[in-house]
Amino acid sequence: MVLIGGFLGAGKTTLINKIAQEFIKEKVPIGIITNDQGQLLIDTEFIKVRGLNVEEVCGGCFCCNFPKLLDNANKLLKQINPQYIVAEPVGSCTDLIATVATPLKKYHGDQFSVAPLIVLVDAPRLLNNAFDTSTLGGYLRNHQAEEAEYLILTKIDEIGSDDVESLILKLKGINPNRKIIPYSAVTGEGFQDILGIITSDEETARKPVDVDYDKYAEAEAELGWYNGIYEFTAPEYDSYELSMNILKSLASKYTPSDIAHAKVAITNASSHTKISLIGNEFTIGGVKGSRFGKGESKLNFNARIVSEPEKLRQTIRETIDSCFKEKCIQYKLQFDDCFSPGRPNPTYRILDE
Repeated sequence: MVLIGGFLGAGKTTLINKIAQEFIKEKVPIGIITNDQGQLLIDTEFIKVRGLNVEEVCGGCFCCNFPKLLDNANKLLKQINPQYIVAEPVGSCTDLIATVATPLKKYHGDQFSVAPLIVLVDAPRLLNNAFDTSTLGGYLRNHQAEEAEYLILTKIDEIGSDDVESLILKLKGINPNRKIIPYSAVTGEGFQDILGIITSDEETARKPVDVDYDKYAEAEAELGWYNGIYEFTAPEYDSYELSMNILKSLASKYTPSDIAHAKVAITNASSHTKISLIGNEFTIGGVKGSRFGKGESKLNFNARIVSEPEKLRQTIRETIDSCFKEKCIQYKLQFDDCFSPGRPNPTYRILDE
């Protein structure tokens, strides 16, 4: 089993999808397990529409729902008997060595070989001092990097080569003696090195890194966690334009540092579009079929933003209402939920292995 962690928006789902496609091309069976604090995770849908075998642990992180993680892994074993299972923890989760990797190895080592913990670090965020431990979010991101066995510096195509070198030095200061792989999903640089980690026989061997659970809990709780589904019907619409209008409008209401991640996915009978917002940067996560849709459609919205939950819910509802009305599109809110994650309460926390 391969755990690929890292903060919200670091590029975990995009990388996992690329890994899976590479294995499928080589006829190597692979299963994926996604994870979210709530329900209706866009990333699970994103993976499913690409024909991949995916299960989901909802309602809390892997560490607090360890039996569900195990159940889903066993389900994949029965369904497809994968050579690899790639598990993507919630982006706000840390302490994965003590609460997930070590328990898997100790109690289920006869079923699973557990690979070294891979953690993705968003290069633009690191460059903008988002790992400053004097802030709650910075403390969380810093610990994620600190406990990694391999560090992947993502989105290097968005910064200069001199900055890449300076960030590698910064990561070495956070987590000395660990291999750091600069990676770009755009150019593919570093991808073969990442595959090499996964396909090697190396297993996790890292000792847990101490974490202040009070700070960890505060860091998670400062985020409002919104998930919603909106149904609409239109003779014709541009899913790219509609998604961008919603995300741009939302971005105008918050400071970039408060936007951990927001995603819009629009699906109809023949197409699927996913666009993300991280800070003030927009990313097209994937388009299947045409960007132009018609007829019955669904808009799935995920947002993780520093905000009081009910205020965030109201802001998102108003934003979506305004953007639909601007295009004269009738819609219906099917479901939404907004909350702040509770204090982490791991099933296991093994510190002395």
